[in-house]
Amino acid sequence: MSNTQDLLRQTGRWKRWEIPLWLLALASPLLLGSHALIINEIAIVALFALSLDLILGFTGIVSLGHAAFFGMGAYSAALFAKLVMPDPLVGLAVGIATAGVLGALCSATILRGTDLTRLMVTLGVGLILGELANKLDWLTGGADGLQGVVMGPLLGQFEFDLYGRVAAWYSLTVLALVFIITRRLVNSPFGATLKAIRDNRLRAM
Repeated sequence: MSNTQDLLRQTGRWKRWEIPLWLLALASPLLLGSHALIINEIAIVALFALSLDLILGFTGIVSLGHAAFFGMGAYSAALFAKLVMPDPLVGLAVGIATAGVLGALCSATILRGTDLTRLMVTLGVGLILGELANKLDWLTGGADGLQGVVMGPLLGQFEFDLYGRVAAWYSLTVLALVFIITRRLVNSPFGATLKAIRDNRLRAM
């Protein structure tokens, strides 16, 4: 057991170049202020890719509807900000919670089904939620998107500006935190279980 834990600890250690790379990324909205909006988009897409790598790369679960969970969290956070409270951190928690509930509802079928079942379930969930988002235009804005969402200042101090610097720092910080959590997760005993599911799903179950 100790040998396994030592191995997990070694694989989870940070490389020398990783910390400077993250510091450079976090400083990029200041260094490249005119491109802050693009940096914000890059951080959001990187967060999406990180979550997909967790289920596909480490767990071996192929998903054709991963964007459904991403969209569920985004719509939930935006609607919460518009209708209840525009706090960015509370909205983030709401988005995580709703996407987690959707994942929990789909997990029994996705984990225990065959590869074809997983493909069909994830594809079906994505198509159904996408169609609902288009049809419920009174709630979601339909094909035009949700309008009139104004986020409050971050931590009560930092206003979201037109240049996107605060949004970029916010997204990069969330990305860095999720990366750290995910890294610790995959290099823990639970992460070893995820890899066991990928390598031999029947024995892992």
